[in-house]
Amino acid sequence: MFPNSCFKKAFYSLFLLFFIQYPAQNYSIKELDSLTEKLRLQGNMQSSIQLNQNAIQLFEKKNNVNGLTAAYINMGGLLWSLHRYKESLEYLQKAEEKLRKIKNYVLCAKMYGEYSRNYASLGLIQQSNSSLDSSIYFAKQITDKKQREQLLYFYYTWKLANFEELHRVDSINAIQQKRLELSAQPLTFVHIAEKHLKAKELDSTEHYLNKALKISEDYSLYQKSMTLFAFGKLYTERQNYEKALDYYFQSLAISTRLHRKVDIKNAYKAISDTYKFLNDTSKKNEFLERYSDLKDSINDSEREAMQIPVDKIINEETQKERKERVKFYALISIIAVTSLFLLIFLTKKYLKNQRQKDEIIIETMHETDELKSKLNTAFEELSKLAMTNDPFFLTRFKEVYPDFYETLVTKYPHLTANDIRFSAFLRLNLSTKTIAQYKNISIRTIESRKYRLRKKLELASDVDLNKWMMEL
Repeated sequence: MFPNSCFKKAFYSLFLLFFIQYPAQNYSIKELDSLTEKLRLQGNMQSSIQLNQNAIQLFEKKNNVNGLTAAYINMGGLLWSLHRYKESLEYLQKAEEKLRKIKNYVLCAKMYGEYSRNYASLGLIQQSNSSLDSSIYFAKQITDKKQREQLLYFYYTWKLANFEELHRVDSINAIQQKRLELSAQPLTFVHIAEKHLKAKELDSTEHYLNKALKISEDYSLYQKSMTLFAFGKLYTERQNYEKALDYYFQSLAISTRLHRKVDIKNAYKAISDTYKFLNDTSKKNEFLERYSDLKDSINDSEREAMQIPVDKIINEETQKERKERVKFYALISIIAVTSLFLLIFLTKKYLKNQRQKDEIIIETMHETDELKSKLNTAFEELSKLAMTNDPFFLTRFKEVYPDFYETLVTKYPHLTANDIRFSAFLRLNLSTKTIAQYKNISIRTIESRKYRLRKKLELASDVDLNKWMMEL
């Protein structure tokens, strides 16, 4: 006779097999999400992907937009886990297209959450945080308390990782507090433990890791893997390298089962470093080679996928500029119409002074046209100088925008010549893509320069740098 637990596992496996193989079944989004997560946590990624591909076929036939969107988002998350970022982003774009037609806070929150994970993996931290802000907004609208708090915990955790990448201590503490108010999960204690580890407070580190390990069975295998990896770092610090290796290998086994390549890569590096401490050159080189190969594979996936978010960001900027332009033209039209009615009213009331008023208006128009002509000529000249990296660019810029230049160098004397030149590009309202083309460097490098300049200017994170430059 089989033990009861074995019977249940066998029954569950058969149920999953039946469920996956027959896409014509009528299952709900909740059932789909639950089975997707169970298969993923078991490390059975291909079955989880097949499940959602079958669901997509079913929901397309039934014209179930909510179900189809949910399956697209699931595919985005699963492919992200496998570091297939390009395919992940393509599914998320399909989900985004569907969500324009329906109102579903849960799906909106999940979609932006998956976008944020892709952006973070591709090094687009600012875009990742922006997507997480959207996720958090939609998650807060969810009426189901359990689901709302579960999603918020995930998004605060991911945002915490982004702030750590940016070394923003105040933001880290604020997000950590919000996460603690929701739930004390293993990763919560792991994060606290690692802060103590950095401070060399090893007993406190072990205390919080034990708290994480104690509850790890109640949560995902990923959280257990991270707990074990943190134990490895603790014992490395204590120079108990054999015990550190034991924890690293336990963590590696779970990460391998879950197909989490970044965590596998980190485990390889930690194991290689530990063998180095043990003077085992052969093992050190073996795991270092595994680390390098996996790192190259992940980098290839990132390069392949990068064009999608870049195009998306550029498209969003273009749409934003188009909306601003429409608003501007609408405002000009209102002003023009208002001016016309006012002019007619004044013409009737002050008929005797019409000729004099017409002359004033014509003269003003000529002056405005002349000023616009000068500014347009100067702007075109500056753009050409910037495009060719001409050394005369900054000299000419000072002549055209003397007030801006004097204010900038007076208030911020610590800025370098490169900082001032970059600020001039922003004052000309050149887009990120245009600056990257002029300087022959990547958009990501331009974003990094913006971030460093913002720090030098001591601007808050919610201040638009381009707008600030235009208003200086």
